[in-house]
Amino acid sequence: MSERDVNSERSNVNGWRWGPFSLRLPLLHLKAVPSQILQGLGVAGGTSLIMAPVMIGYFGLTFEEALALIMLANTILCASFILFGEPFAPGMLTPAFPLVLTFIVSGYPEGPERFQVMTALSLGLAAIALFFSLTGLSRRVMAALPAALKAGIIFGAAISALDRVFVKDVALFEQQPISAITALVVALLFTFSAPIQQLRARNRIVDAVSSLGLLPGFVAAGIVGALVGEISFDIRWGWLLPPVAETLAKVSPLSIGWPPLTMYLEVLPLAFVAYVIVFGDFVTGAEMIKSAQAARPDDPIDLNFERTQIAVAARNGVSAVLAPLFPFQGVLWTGVHAVVVQAWQSGRHKVVDLRSGIASYYVFGLPLIYLCWPMISVVKPLMGIALMLTLALTAFACFMVAAPLVKKPLEMVCALVIGYMLAMFDVWTAIAVALFLLVAVNGNVPRWRRSDRAVAEAGEN
Repeated sequence: MSERDVNSERSNVNGWRWGPFSLRLPLLHLKAVPSQILQGLGVAGGTSLIMAPVMIGYFGLTFEEALALIMLANTILCASFILFGEPFAPGMLTPAFPLVLTFIVSGYPEGPERFQVMTALSLGLAAIALFFSLTGLSRRVMAALPAALKAGIIFGAAISALDRVFVKDVALFEQQPISAITALVVALLFTFSAPIQQLRARNRIVDAVSSLGLLPGFVAAGIVGALVGEISFDIRWGWLLPPVAETLAKVSPLSIGWPPLTMYLEVLPLAFVAYVIVFGDFVTGAEMIKSAQAARPDDPIDLNFERTQIAVAARNGVSAVLAPLFPFQGVLWTGVHAVVVQAWQSGRHKVVDLRSGIASYYVFGLPLIYLCWPMISVVKPLMGIALMLTLALTAFACFMVAAPLVKKPLEMVCALVIGYMLAMFDVWTAIAVALFLLVAVNGNVPRWRRSDRAVAEAGEN
């Protein structure tokens, strides 16, 4: 390939610059990667519908309205990736999801008020991210937070998720117990099992199945559920036109009214908790890219947390108005990001460039799953299992992430108590207990650490 051809191809990959961002158009700057498209149709399409039972059961939407809301949220998410060009597979702030669900369901009545809370949370996170990005304080703030507090936030997400699945919503589990257990066992094995992870290096089939994320669990649950009579598939043909206008009338602050000032103050601590998770997700995604970058010098990736925060803030601001589905607009879908980065690391013959791999996984933002009744019909009977599975695996993953953050037994105890308080009590009570434990018990005296070493520690923690 001549130097002129290389420069032309690099220009196509880099897209059109605007400010610190790059606009990349599907098929022009973002090439099709068939392997990622096939995975995305099954995994990304099916997994995104886990929010449907939440919207139906806790927010009073119909199934079609829930699909319309999720479609709007996903459209914003995919459009943001194309418009801003951040090198991460975007997704939900998963650890925040159980905390937010418990906070909203236990504190606000079903109806417009719950959507106003999600609008307030989205705008709160957007404001926090924008403030820390423009001031450049983000890394210093994260460095100043004690490890026990960071671990406590993530422990709280894990405890809240388990409480939601096996206590508060145990009836959902009991409706399809065999299918649910099958999905959970298969997903745990292919996601976290050390023996299977070792087997992946020697067996291509196991590696391929493991790289499909939650999909093997869904497939196993569907087969076993059909055999034991817990699940029945009623395939419907044709196309669905989601009731977007009717949905916006029920969820958008332009229709139901903006949240009152008191609501913004009520959600502020939880919005900051979500911001801490945003920072952690950026560090996680960035480390995955850095570890693989040496194998792909032809596709250099520029990482900038301040720039990423602006993109996240903009996405949450738009979503707050058109699709208040907090915490849907996060930095990273960790599982998908890991799968795409692994394929990208294998070479250009697998993935031509990282952003093309991500865009292909999201099928370039085409909302096929929300328009095609046959695809919806296959996924619909599994939505309850998908929600249970996502929350349970979130808990497992959060425990694994939080445990290494603390080094001493006393820190671990403080982190677990903080996590329990976040999961079981209101946020302000949890913060009061956390301050007492961190200062009076663990001895964390608040201070700003300005050294480069402190910033590095923030990334590690």
